[in-house]
Amino acid sequence: MKTPKLAYVVEDDPITSSITKLILRKSLHCEKVQTYANGQRAYDHLTAALHNGADLPDLIVLDLNMPLMDGWEFLDAFAGLPLPTSVCVFILTSSIHPDDITKAAHYKEVHGYFSKPLDDHNVERMQRLFQTCAD
Repeated sequence: MKTPKLAYVVEDDPITSSITKLILRKSLHCEKVQTYANGQRAYDHLTAALHNGADLPDLIVLDLNMPLMDGWEFLDAFAGLPLPTSVCVFILTSSIHPDDITKAAHYKEVHGYFSKPLDDHNVERMQRLFQTCAD
C-alpha cells in the first residue's frame, strides 16, 4: 500500500486542520504533514519548495472557503505549476452545493471531494483514492 510521504493540509479552521492532520498520520500513514491557514501560504511554500528542490507533497487536502486565497484560486494557480510529479488533491469542505462538486470535477488534479467532518467511510475512500492517484 502506497502512503503519502508529505501532505499539505490547507485549512483555515485550526481544529479541522489538527483533526485532518491526525487522520492523515494515523489512517493514511503519512510520514509528514504540513498545515497552512490559507491557499496563499500553501502556494508560496509549494513554489519555494519547487524552486529550491525541496520535497513536494504527494497529497494536498484543500478547503474551499478560506481568506486571502481560497481553494478555487489555489487550484487555478496550482494547475499552472511545472511539477515534476503528480500531486493528489482532495477537497475537504463544508460545501455540499452541487455546483462546487461539479466545478471540482473539472480540475484534473482533484481526485476526491469530501464533506466535513470526515467519517470512517470517507477516510477509507481517501485511502482507496490515494492508491489510484499515486500510481
